[in-house]
Amino acid sequence: MNIEEYGALWEHLTIRLLDIRIITVNISEDPNTWTLPSNAFLLITNGKGKIWLGQAMHHIKGIYILHASKGTRLDCLAKKPMEIHVLSYSSTESEKPKTERSQTYTGVESLQVSFGFEPAYPLPLIEIMQLIYRQWNELQSAGRIQTKGLFYQWLAEMLKQMQEQRKNRTKLDRVDQAVHYLSRHYGESLKIEQVAEMLNCSPRYLNQLFQLHLNTSPSRVLSQIRMEQAMKLLVSTKGTLQEIAERVGYENGYTLSRYFKKHYGVSPEFYRKRLESSIPDIAPNTFQPNTLLKSHYPEWSERAVPILELDQTQPKQKIIDLQGVQVRKPPAPAVPRARTRILATSMGEITIPTKPSRVVVDWNLGEVLALGVTPLGAPHSLIESNQMLEPYIYDQIQDIGNHNFISLEKVLELEPDLIITWNPAAYASYARIAPTVVYGRTGYGSVAEEIREMGRILNRQTEAETWIKEYGRRVHTLQQTITGKISAEKTFTVIDPNWGEHITLVGNTGTRGGKAAYGLLNLKPAGKVRQELLEPGLEYLDIARSAVGGYLEDYLLVLDNGPRHELDQTLGKPWQKSIETDHCRIISLDWNRYFLSDPLSAVLQAEEMAERIIAR
Repeated sequence: MNIEEYGALWEHLTIRLLDIRIITVNISEDPNTWTLPSNAFLLITNGKGKIWLGQAMHHIKGIYILHASKGTRLDCLAKKPMEIHVLSYSSTESEKPKTERSQTYTGVESLQVSFGFEPAYPLPLIEIMQLIYRQWNELQSAGRIQTKGLFYQWLAEMLKQMQEQRKNRTKLDRVDQAVHYLSRHYGESLKIEQVAEMLNCSPRYLNQLFQLHLNTSPSRVLSQIRMEQAMKLLVSTKGTLQEIAERVGYENGYTLSRYFKKHYGVSPEFYRKRLESSIPDIAPNTFQPNTLLKSHYPEWSERAVPILELDQTQPKQKIIDLQGVQVRKPPAPAVPRARTRILATSMGEITIPTKPSRVVVDWNLGEVLALGVTPLGAPHSLIESNQMLEPYIYDQIQDIGNHNFISLEKVLELEPDLIITWNPAAYASYARIAPTVVYGRTGYGSVAEEIREMGRILNRQTEAETWIKEYGRRVHTLQQTITGKISAEKTFTVIDPNWGEHITLVGNTGTRGGKAAYGLLNLKPAGKVRQELLEPGLEYLDIARSAVGGYLEDYLLVLDNGPRHELDQTLGKPWQKSIETDHCRIISLDWNRYFLSDPLSAVLQAEEMAERIIAR
């Protein structure tokens, strides 16, 4: 990476700080893995181990700095506990619609590079980062400006140290030579073996170098170069497919067409036809060059070919010219002025729309759905692990990441008018995007209180009272049904056997069906479950697999995470070796329907659970 050019890119960009947090990675035999939801700088202040950014491995022995682009997979294997400051950011250019982005956006894409180094003078970098972290919770405009100023101070110090450390390094290595050779000779019938031989190494070793430095292969780089050149020729010439194929290194037009459609989603003939049309109405999927490749070789941005992007729902307006391609630019939609109200929250008074309609949640999905509001965005991990809520979602909810690692860039892109979070630590980051309410169930004494509070937040008090009444009726019906079919002396145990070497006993207050079983259906717990789990008020209790038999009496409710057709099979499962199946009836439940424990999910789970118990 050229440090001078990388630093120069920052001079012309306006960025938005999304989040800053401290993550502690403890010692483990298996790597901790997560995917970064936005571009991020990582400052490791202590610890020892290894971190992989994609295919590139970094040895950590104390202070270390990493940068990773949005979507990068990060694997961290700690030999000594690591403390990591994670500073997430995005560019304001990347947040704009594609039709409104300026030439600066090319620089934004060039920043999407992964690298790491051990700073020679870490103290100023640590001190500034700690100041940024302490300042982050300041929500006033002056505080926000100061935080951004501190970030640029930190960035300048980092770049200065990178320049000093890399002055004596050789700039042209095997990967550089290979990429430049492919760029000059893409029109020839190239084989990677030839390139490797020219560089005095084996094809396998050259491929490993590409994976390490660019997270891709030589063949993919060559294919990318050829596709970009083919698109240019389709736009700028009247050459036949055969002629274009020969100029970019393919034997015939058929091969070119096959690769073009694979990369861009449409055939070259179809793309050219729409370009020549006065009203183009189709665009190929943009085939983005490898971000590491673009960062190492800035000239890649000069190869970019404009891709047509049209909103077919808008009326056709003024025609603009984009390198000879006519595109009709849609008008900016008018934004109506929304009425607002003041809402008192645990974080102080905030101004929100009178009746929020563009709501994003990072946990409390069921409470919002219960009041007839379909969130604009929610974590995919919650939706996938509670399929009970599918009838209420209608495929309208946008994915904002994993509930443990929310993509703030995606939240920002959705332009919500209200964010509802469970996490006070995330409040400062969310509040910079939209009005934010911290909603926590720990302080509520009943389901009615939970739903009334959500009704107050969403200004749907009438809907809340109606739902509370219907909830009470459904629970009463369930309890009467169970009482009439199952003896009150029969006991039940709920377990989740899907994680590691232990069996997890599920309590009344936890997720995974416990609230449905013990709270709504009033099922009697087995003796040891009551003594060791429910009476102490524990959510869960992990026990050895060999000990599970001691917690079972009449019925066992098992949350099974296996394929649906295996749910009722009782053979070949380790935890069953300790169960006398003649004395304990086993009922398998689909884990993916029992993860959440909000009031809506719990009543749906209780209804399904009661049906399965009675049928058994």
